[in-house]
Amino acid sequence: MAEDHKPSEEPEKRESFDPSRFYSAAFKPLMDSYANWAADLSKQLSGTASVRFKVPRVTFVPPVVPANPVAEMLGRQLADLTNFNSVIRQAMEPLNQYYRDQWQGIFASLVELRRQVLPENLRDAAPNLKALETLLIDEGIPLMWVPGPKTVRALLDASDTAARRRVIGQRWRGIANDCTAILEGIDHPGLQDSRRFGLDVVRALRDGHTSAAQALAANLLDSLLHRHFDKASRLQLTKNEFKTKGVKFNLDDYKIRVALTFAPVWCAHARYFPTDGDPIPRVFGRHPSAHGVSRAQYTRINAVYGLMLVVSVLKFFDLEMSRR
Repeated sequence: MAEDHKPSEEPEKRESFDPSRFYSAAFKPLMDSYANWAADLSKQLSGTASVRFKVPRVTFVPPVVPANPVAEMLGRQLADLTNFNSVIRQAMEPLNQYYRDQWQGIFASLVELRRQVLPENLRDAAPNLKALETLLIDEGIPLMWVPGPKTVRALLDASDTAARRRVIGQRWRGIANDCTAILEGIDHPGLQDSRRFGLDVVRALRDGHTSAAQALAANLLDSLLHRHFDKASRLQLTKNEFKTKGVKFNLDDYKIRVALTFAPVWCAHARYFPTDGDPIPRVFGRHPSAHGVSRAQYTRINAVYGLMLVVSVLKFFDLEMSRR
């Protein structure tokens, strides 16, 4: 009797190596990290989250493979395979294109966000965090909407505080023109009186009445803050205790447009109490403009600082206030 024929066992199926799946799994965490960062930055720039000037640092370190005779042998065998590298390149090209398109999309979206949020005078300059902190917080130089892009570039290229004040002193006429252009574009109905006073500051400055220009700018700034902020918000933005407590304005505490507009306003509210024997500062300040009238405080350069501050704040309100 013939033996029953037993069907031969099917050979074990082995899953073929899929390079695209391997690299997708390997690089997915990295791409997810940057995608999340881009989404977070999008919220910050669009004004839905507090500003954050921190970019994740991701360093890819390839694994170290210890010397191994078997591994070396396999390596030599693989190297002998004809067209092996070209096959791998062809297999990986769709994946490379996929990630290349993702990167391009991320950076294109960031460029568009920068265009929407940053005023035109800052888009090409793209100052870094250190430069922003120096000019806005330490020196109180407004950068939002005014001055124009060429003056912004000159300020960023200047070597120190004295050089930047010289830039403002030398370019005051051009800065006055920049401020006029912004003021003429402010069309919110609730800001028209303030806009006209801003133009009065420009006229006084151009006519050589620098003291009058500075006094009006300082008082107009104070009026705007009282008119459009409640007391708690106003104090938060202007309470400058750096001299007594060493605490600076923190850009991370505010949405990006608020941070960049009101950091120099905070600087202009540096502590000054003549009753305490404080010396009259030579840089523009709201308090010494009111309580320390002198040749030290009242200068054409300080009048230009005051004008730029008023124009920046007016433009901020023009964009942010409801028009209903």
